[in-house]
Amino acid sequence: MTTPGSPTVQPIAPTKKGFSYVLGDSTNSENHILPINASQYSAYSHQLFTAGRDGTIKVWDTDKKEQLEAQQASYGATKFSGRPGNEGDDYDSYYAEEYQDLDEKILKLETSISSNPLSYTWNKDSESENGNIDTTSSIRDGISKYSIGQNYNVHFDWINDIKLINNDHDLVSCSSDLSIKLINLDGFEQDSSSPSNNNNFTSNNSSGIHKFPNVHTDYIKKISYVQSTNHLISGGLDGKVIVWDLFGLKPLTDFDNRSSSMELPSSIYSLANSENLVSTGGPNNTINIFDKRSQKPFIRRLIGHQDNIRCLLMNDQFILSGSSDTTIKLWDLRNFKVYKNFDLHDYPVWSLENEGNDFQRFYSGDRGGNIVKTDLSFLSYNVQSEDQFHGYETFTTNDNLLIDEKLGISTVVAKESSPILSLCWEGGENTIFSSNYESLNRYMNPDTTQLSKYQYLRTCLDYSINRENQINDDIASGLAPEDSANAGSSDQNDLNSDFYDLISHLSMDTNINNFDLQSTFSAHNHNLFDSGTPPTDMLVDNDRETRESDNEEYNSMFLNVNGGPSKEFINTFKEDFEPPPESVHLQKPFKISEDILDHDERYIDETPVEILLNPIPAEQISIIPFNLKPVSEIKITPKSIISKRTFNNKRQLLVLYINGDIKIWDLLICKEIKTFPQSASSKLSMSNSKDLDLRLKEMDDIFQTYMTQDTLNNWCEVEIKAGKLLVTIKESSYLNVEVYYDDLVRSYPFLALDHPDNKAIPKNNVKVTDDDRFQVGAIFLLSIFHQYALYEWEFDAQIREELRLLKMNRRNLNGTPIDDPVETGSVSSSIRRLKYFGKKPSRTSLANLSQQPSPAASTNTSVRDLNVSENPVAEFLNFNEESISNTLTSTGVNYENSLMRLLQTNKKIYWDRYNHPGYNASKAKVVESVLKVDYIDPTVDENFSQEAIYTPLIPAKRFPSDLLIIIFEHSPDLGNYRDLCSFKLSDISNIDPKGGGSSLINDLRLNLPRWIGHPVLYNRYPHKEVPKIAFQLLECDYGSLPPDKKIGGKVQKKIKKLPVVESSIKLTSHNMLRVSKILYYLTEKFDSKTAEMKDKKLTPPDWLVLECKGEELTKEMTLQTIKTKIWKSSSDIELRFRRKFDI
Repeated sequence: MTTPGSPTVQPIAPTKKGFSYVLGDSTNSENHILPINASQYSAYSHQLFTAGRDGTIKVWDTDKKEQLEAQQASYGATKFSGRPGNEGDDYDSYYAEEYQDLDEKILKLETSISSNPLSYTWNKDSESENGNIDTTSSIRDGISKYSIGQNYNVHFDWINDIKLINNDHDLVSCSSDLSIKLINLDGFEQDSSSPSNNNNFTSNNSSGIHKFPNVHTDYIKKISYVQSTNHLISGGLDGKVIVWDLFGLKPLTDFDNRSSSMELPSSIYSLANSENLVSTGGPNNTINIFDKRSQKPFIRRLIGHQDNIRCLLMNDQFILSGSSDTTIKLWDLRNFKVYKNFDLHDYPVWSLENEGNDFQRFYSGDRGGNIVKTDLSFLSYNVQSEDQFHGYETFTTNDNLLIDEKLGISTVVAKESSPILSLCWEGGENTIFSSNYESLNRYMNPDTTQLSKYQYLRTCLDYSINRENQINDDIASGLAPEDSANAGSSDQNDLNSDFYDLISHLSMDTNINNFDLQSTFSAHNHNLFDSGTPPTDMLVDNDRETRESDNEEYNSMFLNVNGGPSKEFINTFKEDFEPPPESVHLQKPFKISEDILDHDERYIDETPVEILLNPIPAEQISIIPFNLKPVSEIKITPKSIISKRTFNNKRQLLVLYINGDIKIWDLLICKEIKTFPQSASSKLSMSNSKDLDLRLKEMDDIFQTYMTQDTLNNWCEVEIKAGKLLVTIKESSYLNVEVYYDDLVRSYPFLALDHPDNKAIPKNNVKVTDDDRFQVGAIFLLSIFHQYALYEWEFDAQIREELRLLKMNRRNLNGTPIDDPVETGSVSSSIRRLKYFGKKPSRTSLANLSQQPSPAASTNTSVRDLNVSENPVAEFLNFNEESISNTLTSTGVNYENSLMRLLQTNKKIYWDRYNHPGYNASKAKVVESVLKVDYIDPTVDENFSQEAIYTPLIPAKRFPSDLLIIIFEHSPDLGNYRDLCSFKLSDISNIDPKGGGSSLINDLRLNLPRWIGHPVLYNRYPHKEVPKIAFQLLECDYGSLPPDKKIGGKVQKKIKKLPVVESSIKLTSHNMLRVSKILYYLTEKFDSKTAEMKDKKLTPPDWLVLECKGEELTKEMTLQTIKTKIWKSSSDIELRFRRKFDI
């Protein structure tokens, strides 16, 4: 545990750095390729934000933004009901008066509810000119349409959660790649210099992406926002809770998710907070509550759930928890006890969402695909004073608890075919967004305000009457009331009615407005008698009706909060009601079928609501959803990769997509080069195991067709992650694969030295032959970071010139005269150096990580406002390695293994050369650079005159500009590759070599591993032992040849032998040695020249061949291929040579 205000980094085993990039189809204007894990709606911008398992965040714009903004300005949060006469929240204004008589209020509500379909809130623009609304057309034509306006590809693994912060100007995301990132939404809109307006993710501070320091060591599952203090809280599978300062993007405090030091930290699957308290949930089935201000933050453990707690909501009074045990609980923070239980689901609860933060209405989704809305707006702590029950002030706290236990209207909003992963309440038009494994759906929101109010008033009235009766009974010392006989008769009549007929229990004298009120439901042809015995024939009819009623089936979209169907409300048509033709399928019993959903144009169920007097057995009730189908359904884009196979050349892969398409991807140029689409006639579904097996067989046939004869080791690792290909390059393997120049040019013609792309290369200094070999990994890394290398080359020239001037003017590195003391240890000097070169956790000035107080106290300071130094050369010269190294180490950055350490060493080398006794600064030229970028790209130096071997570089235009690149660290203690620095190829390609410093340059200097920096900047490679293969050369046994094979017109033993000196030549060579090279070597060992050798037009491969086990070898074959594919033994390879057969 650390004290508040102290940044911390979790100590882990030493890490190694690697390089990754992501390949996959671009879906900038399409939905996610994998399910959506989290969603957020902005009431400020009227945008929907979704975060998917594909590592992308998408921003959805509405086509009615101007209308919604105008409505928001004019009406505020006012909503309009989907049907005239049911204004929902504006119920009292609809009747235009406040009814003082309680019976009259209940009567009015009962009349409004009964025999009417459940209303839904709706935008005022949906109303027609005559005031009537056609439900189908209004939903279809009036609902706004959402489309993707922005796309952020910021993570290489699942995004688990997102949160809008800072009045929705910023968005924070957390991922299974162990990183947390902040997106400045305004910054992206204002970035006019970006090459692409579609998908502009850069590491630049100006581009709006900021990365938090790496602290978590396993998947980060949840984040939560504290608006009052501008703090972010994160929790993950490592069991650690981190509190972040959002001004400096640095950790303030951290604590383990456990109740005592004797326990191991428990994984966090859910997280919520109030202003000062933090609650966590996970597989330990308990909720832990912490006070983030305390040095001993643990407060209380809430025990009650029986399975993993998947979702939490929290405010200052309550915690709402959803669990895999299928229950939802409302916890009271005053006594840490369960205030209310909700047994609404039959499947694990995976998602919770609420309107606002007061839990008046919340939404829950489960693994079975059910979405339920629960209305608690009339609980004692929520009810408004104008809606309070007359006599509410006489209720004690215990009375309110008993009443609250009976309150809550739960409505089945929708039923989906797969688990609900996220829910989002959209306040603009009051709809609900949900995501599942297959799509992003949008539903109409049922308005349950009247039902909730009716339930509240009726419950309070019943409770008040019962309480009064209890008091009277106590006063009467147990004597029965005078009207007990009448009461018993009335109760018996109630038992003979299925539906609650309020009018029969209210005196019509109370109808002061003389409204013509009808009963909620006919007595189902039951004749109710006040006294006497009915005729015998009537008794028979009544018994028959009762038996039929006992077996009748009903529909209901309402649930009892304690489990099962609602005992108060039901959906049915009255017997004397003739439903419209288009609603005939809604009559009881109603079962949703695919046929109805596919062909019916109606979106919502319009079966009227009726109020129950007596409960109906649960087995007679079928639960139906309010929404028959979503008003909009956006399917997951079927472009995720589900299978892959790597070709022998290790540069290409064959991949299978979820839509059945098969494509060949090239790992070197990061593009698909061939597609084999699934034929429209086959219509195979990859979710069907038999269809998948068929397509995999077709994939295998294609693989065999395009397989090459190469046998190479892996230079990179490729795995399917987040529906895409994650290609990982590590120090231990990137030099494993070599390719010959002619093979390279055959596959990539633009890499030929004489190609127009390379016309600037001086051909007289740079040479190449077909037998030259190049490491594939080196070609890729040099090409990716070439523009960065050019920047450092130019920057190095500026440093050398500046040092020369300092020496000439007799000044120190910090610009002070040589005779003056150097303030290398002053605080101001350290802060000045940190401003540019310190480790920034978020593409910002690294002064944030100094030991200075956090800028959180200043409301005018934001990470977006911090810029890099305007004079990078001066900052570089004044760089204090000792102080910066300590600061960076505290943030988890190994300065000693960074490129900055190498570049600072260069500075010392140059300064020593300038201070050499034999150097005259006023006359001598600038010292020579220790960088070797000119050997890689001779065009950078106009005076380059050295002989150099050609280095193939792939031009940036040959790569996809939106290629996501990640510098990561890995360790056995980490649950995944941990993102250190990520950017797009376009970001690095747009670096101006002669421009000023940028946060991307700083990130590369501090995070790029040395094993990449050495070849990129110094043309230096580690010594790698090349695998050796032993083989022997023998002349062919001509006597064993088939008689039809002739050489020089002769057969078998009559064939003239070659003039070899030795009968057997034993050799050892590197595994990439080609057959053609062996043939050249062989002719050099001949005792005399043959006729073919005297012909200068012929080369050895033109007339000589090698055989292995009777198979003739092509001249491009290597020893590794021969040993693996043909010889297949650990012993020395036997190669037999001969002339070619006659044609």
